[in-house]
Amino acid sequence: MKNYLSKLGALLFAALALHAPAQAQGMPEITPSLKKMLGALPIADMKDDVEKMVGTLKKTSCGGGLTGCYATKTGALQLYFFTSSNAQQTFLLVINQKMALPKLLKENVQKVLGGTSLSDPIISISTTDIDLDITKMPADLQKIVRDSYFNVNSLTFASGVQLAARADLGGVMKVTLQSMGVKTDQLTLRAGVVLPIPTDLAAGAGAGAGLADAMKHSNTMKKAGADALKPEAYVEFQLAPSSVVKMNVPKMTLTDTTFFIDNALTFGYKGNARFDGTSKDILLHFQTPLNPAGAMDLLDFSFRMAMPQSFTLQDQALMSVAMAMPDTGMAASASTTALTKMGGGFIGNINAIKKPLLTVTKPLSVFQLRNPKPAAPYKFGDRTKPFPTTDEPFNVILLGPLADGGPLLYVNSDVRILGQTMGKIEVSVGKAGFHGTVSENISIKLGPLGKTKIKMLAKADVTGEMQDISLKGNLAGQNLLIALAGDTLTIDFSASCVNPFEIKAKVAIQESMDIAQIFDGQGGANVDPSKLQNCVGKDLEAALNKVAGEYKSLSGYTANEASAALNKISSDATAAANKAAKEAKQAADAEAARAKAAADLAYKQAKDAARNLANNSASAVSNVFKDAGNAISGAFGKKKKRSDEHDKFDKTIFNWDYYYDTRGTAWGNTDLVQYWTDHGYGNAERASYEFDLKYFRSQHQGASDKDLLNYWLGTGIDRGDQSSRDFSLKALVSRYPGGSNRDNLEWWFENGGMNSGLNGRP
Repeated sequence: MKNYLSKLGALLFAALALHAPAQAQGMPEITPSLKKMLGALPIADMKDDVEKMVGTLKKTSCGGGLTGCYATKTGALQLYFFTSSNAQQTFLLVINQKMALPKLLKENVQKVLGGTSLSDPIISISTTDIDLDITKMPADLQKIVRDSYFNVNSLTFASGVQLAARADLGGVMKVTLQSMGVKTDQLTLRAGVVLPIPTDLAAGAGAGAGLADAMKHSNTMKKAGADALKPEAYVEFQLAPSSVVKMNVPKMTLTDTTFFIDNALTFGYKGNARFDGTSKDILLHFQTPLNPAGAMDLLDFSFRMAMPQSFTLQDQALMSVAMAMPDTGMAASASTTALTKMGGGFIGNINAIKKPLLTVTKPLSVFQLRNPKPAAPYKFGDRTKPFPTTDEPFNVILLGPLADGGPLLYVNSDVRILGQTMGKIEVSVGKAGFHGTVSENISIKLGPLGKTKIKMLAKADVTGEMQDISLKGNLAGQNLLIALAGDTLTIDFSASCVNPFEIKAKVAIQESMDIAQIFDGQGGANVDPSKLQNCVGKDLEAALNKVAGEYKSLSGYTANEASAALNKISSDATAAANKAAKEAKQAADAEAARAKAAADLAYKQAKDAARNLANNSASAVSNVFKDAGNAISGAFGKKKKRSDEHDKFDKTIFNWDYYYDTRGTAWGNTDLVQYWTDHGYGNAERASYEFDLKYFRSQHQGASDKDLLNYWLGTGIDRGDQSSRDFSLKALVSRYPGGSNRDNLEWWFENGGMNSGLNGRP
């Protein structure tokens, strides 16, 4: 056997073409571009053998959608060609021996893989993606799959150029996987291959006899060439189906696990995960950048998880706890140091809530989560059970420190709580603790109220200081609290004045319990309405009537006690009402008196100021006023010889107090004596109770105001003429006989005039 290992890393020139010998009878038609890609593989010492093998391909058995299967071998080489009516063409080159990893990958990836060795590598060149069922493979290829590829039931190859092999890892990747508990000599490898591309692949089909056939594959071969030049950027490492990996951080077991690294040095794994303490598998995809040395830096890691149909917040809590570092036994490393800085694990400050979470796992079990778009079961090597290729099934995500609020775990799920559909819940686990809330109307029997809809807010809040697993609602002032702690669910439906009954109960927590069934068995108990806050007056009577009638069959506060309370309320009502009315009137009267006294005082002070202004005036008018025998104090002077100026100040004509009261404080700082002289008299304003010039004028038509005043002060008083609408001298004399009209008028003024209490009304 030739030694193929010495020059496996050498590259062929980009324009290298593989010229097969003349096509033998029964030979397949092979696209020239596909031949060029086969010839461009970095297997320089094998090129001649492969060239000859293409010419010796012989038809062999196959099935499925394939219409042509061809195989040949020489030494350690096996070459297979699969085709389906020119719609798909695939070369498989198998090297049936152990060898060092050739330089088929990106340089940075090759470096991380170090001294990796391969067994039975398979290099595929295909115009399309292809799945090969083992039952349809030629016998030699079946043996390779059984011996080196864990006897899976199919092999999958992507379009372009791909490498598959049984691998024994080396380099930093070996150390990384071994730290996770992976046996690095029991893996298969799958990767996109980097190689020179024939120059005419990107430009179009080749020339010559193969032009027509090449044109049929022009688009697929361009894609295959592009994929080969810049491959899908991945290297995958796969354990045997059903292999179990026990990991410390997160604390879980993985099955059907695939580890991967891409050309950007992003490392990760995917598979079925079962976290410590749980009994349910969850699809998991993890990735994180590697630093240039190939170690995980955990700055921008992410976990995507697809929750199964049967899952609870208890499972979610246990999953979160599993994200913490073990309490003991882990040697320090760059990765564990990074986790310590985050708070002890992949979730921010997970150590702060780890113990509190473990105390509420039973209460959290009643939160039954439902993945809105669950994934089908996944099994490595079974093409009918592939790992999801879209984001839809992944409803749990955990992002690293670079994320907002990270490291933060976030759950988006439909939820049933205590048997009630509650819509969609969002749960976050991170630096602020474990938090999830959802609200929805639920229908439950509330004692004598029967089936009632009540909006409930469900909370799952856990921090280092507080644990609140509860549902809370309010119905017309009645608070409903369903609290879960330890192994016990506690119900507290408070009484209100509208519905003076309460419901209190305690039951053991069961994951499948239905709160509606629990309330069906609770009749409720009456409470004394008088003990309820703000239950007074008519509301109290209504509540007592409910207890005495509608709720009389309930336990607790009895109907007889309610009737007795109603009777007492009735007997006390009249006395209380009378007392209240009396107190209210007294208060109102006192307030009115206080207000009147204050107003009177203010008025008096303003009036006294105006009086002082007039008394202190030394004007000519003031002197006339004083000389007229009329004083502001109201004294009635002796009859003097009067001038016309004196007449207008006669006490029957001008009463300073009366005139002030016609406008009150609106006078301000006006001197009323001066104003009367200048304006009031000329405008026939009324300045006394006893005399109204306008009225008197209406009774004595044709006379001037001066004549009217002279007439009144002389003849009018003696005759007892009515001088205003409010005052009649005749009426005064009639009521109080015994003197002349003038004497009675003097007597009227001596006793206080309009303020005397005497009746001078017409």
